[in-house]
Amino acid sequence: MGSHGLNLFQNSRADIEMGDFGILFLLFYEGLGISSPRLKKLISYLPLGLAQMTLTAGVVSAAILLGGPDFLGKVLPLDSSLIEHIKETPVEVLVLALAGTLSTSAFVFPVLKEKEWEVEASGEAATSILLLQDLAVAPLLVLLPYMAALGGVTEATAAGAAADGMAAISTTDIGVLTLKATLGFGSVIAVGSFVLRRIFRLVAEAKSSEAFVALCLLVAAGMGAIAKTLGLTDTAGAFAAGVLLANTNYRAQIQADILPFKGILLGIFFMDAGGSFDFDLVLREFPTVLTGAFSLIVIKAATLWAATKAPEWLEPNRLPNADAIKLSLLLAGGGEFALVVLALAEKVHIIPSIENLEGILTAIVLATMAVTPLLAEMADRLSSSMKTDVTVVKGSKVTPNILEECSISEVACDAIVVCGYDERGQILLKELGRFNGRTNSGMMNQYHPPHIVAFDNDPSHSDLALFPSPNTCVLFGDGGNPQVLRSMGIVHPSAIIVSYDDHHKAYSATARLREAFLDSPIYALADTRIEAQHLRAAGASEVLVETDEFSRSALALLLKEGILPSENGVRKSQLEIERFESLTPDSSDRYRYDAYNMVEWFEFLDVEGKGYIDSNDLAHILRKTHDGIMSDDEIEQLDLWLQKSLKGQLHCADFCTLISEAPAYVKDALCAACLVLTESSSSFNHRRI
Repeated sequence: MGSHGLNLFQNSRADIEMGDFGILFLLFYEGLGISSPRLKKLISYLPLGLAQMTLTAGVVSAAILLGGPDFLGKVLPLDSSLIEHIKETPVEVLVLALAGTLSTSAFVFPVLKEKEWEVEASGEAATSILLLQDLAVAPLLVLLPYMAALGGVTEATAAGAAADGMAAISTTDIGVLTLKATLGFGSVIAVGSFVLRRIFRLVAEAKSSEAFVALCLLVAAGMGAIAKTLGLTDTAGAFAAGVLLANTNYRAQIQADILPFKGILLGIFFMDAGGSFDFDLVLREFPTVLTGAFSLIVIKAATLWAATKAPEWLEPNRLPNADAIKLSLLLAGGGEFALVVLALAEKVHIIPSIENLEGILTAIVLATMAVTPLLAEMADRLSSSMKTDVTVVKGSKVTPNILEECSISEVACDAIVVCGYDERGQILLKELGRFNGRTNSGMMNQYHPPHIVAFDNDPSHSDLALFPSPNTCVLFGDGGNPQVLRSMGIVHPSAIIVSYDDHHKAYSATARLREAFLDSPIYALADTRIEAQHLRAAGASEVLVETDEFSRSALALLLKEGILPSENGVRKSQLEIERFESLTPDSSDRYRYDAYNMVEWFEFLDVEGKGYIDSNDLAHILRKTHDGIMSDDEIEQLDLWLQKSLKGQLHCADFCTLISEAPAYVKDALCAACLVLTESSSSFNHRRI
């Protein structure tokens, strides 16, 4: 579709600028995934990044200056005139080598996500090196005119540079640019970390999704423009903005909102890159292009692999062989910023403006970029047979170092999701956390990402993540948006509970979540049976109708208080109301809650509806489980309690009084026994616990 083909692009300059925004949003999106622990990990790989750039530039320069192209020209049908032109001066060779060191973020980051290598050592190292390369582009672009003046041994070269207004800049100018880039941008980041949270909170309080999306776009583009003004690349500014927001509770929602823009604009960038590929030129110079692309890949892969084998005292984070192979092949191709460097180098006359030279160099870079996914497949196959030191947690690959420092940047990939954190959501999350904390009490010394998570757009939950109970968290975001869940690492939710008050919001969330997570059960709450039918049609597995549950609960309470007769015609005696009056408010609420649970237990165990439970039957049931029994002494204590406390027939009030005064492990054992009975007997399938 480009100028070398059908020529369908009406405004190539505008298309290129739109494509550049795609790279900017890509770096902003990647920055959002950099939590504080991961940022420390990335910094630890900076020595490897410096080694990659210096070694690659040195090896490529040496290969050209020592006659590598001449040697290849003797055995392959290469363009001899081009070979002569690419080694006219050492400065030209150095610029070509520096452009060759740059790799493609646009291709590597999607591959890392697809292969789930992001949190592996190879993915961390690749991210760190790519970010270092991105930071190095701006100083390199600033120094190119200065290098042109230093290497301009001919009058034509100096005159050409001066004609473009890009003649020699002084050392003082470079110092000023350095101060602007470090102190100036550092100040912007310091102020931004303080201001951004407050701006996002103000917009969140407006509860306008359009304003929130607009703010995301403004922050990404605005920080990029500020960085560019201070002498850095706009992508570096966008990445810094993403890092500033990565440790806020807005991250998941921002990632979900920015994703469509990143995808569309990045697609435009790829179209622009493909449009600059000259097929006619490549066919005419095919041996030269193929040799150049192959040589670049081999040299970059070999030098980067060698850099990973530095002594431990020089490189503390030495990569194992499998990760070293992945990293070397992933970054072996060229990069999008290499095209920018080569274009400016020709403009300031470092690279001679001769026919076909820029086109061939561009074709070599584009070809190596295009084969990056193939190189990733090759790396996957070569490294699959090698043992890597990776710990698997909940289906996610996490290196041991990351595991020790994990933050709320992700939750368990199979977490239980609660959509909405209003009054009902708060009660639900508390009870789920209480049950989950009890069942996982033996694993409290190990780190496990939160397994129960609620999402809500309430601004009061926006500043920080909440942890209302063990193994639970509350995050800012639209829980009905599948991309918000995926941004937090939830790819296979165990269950989704939609607890919104607004029926239309609940319907929309159920429909979107069902389409995204086909195998996950979705439970929803409805006010009426008509709403329940709509929610089931949208994909809900089960719907709880609030009016029905209220009637059942009211009936249970009336039976419990003895106001209504039981099924066998005998009134249940009233519970000892006087006991509530002697308790404090908090404990009174706790007792009422426990009493209600005990009435449910009694009705569950009284299968035949006799109105009583035989003591021997209850003792037999309690011995069916060891939940809550942690030692032989507690088993003996349970038996002693059973012999002492269980006598004759237990009516509802007697049962509730007995269990309320029982030790905690007896209550746990009774609850677990009910679960065992439910799972083992089909006669209980119609009952709810």
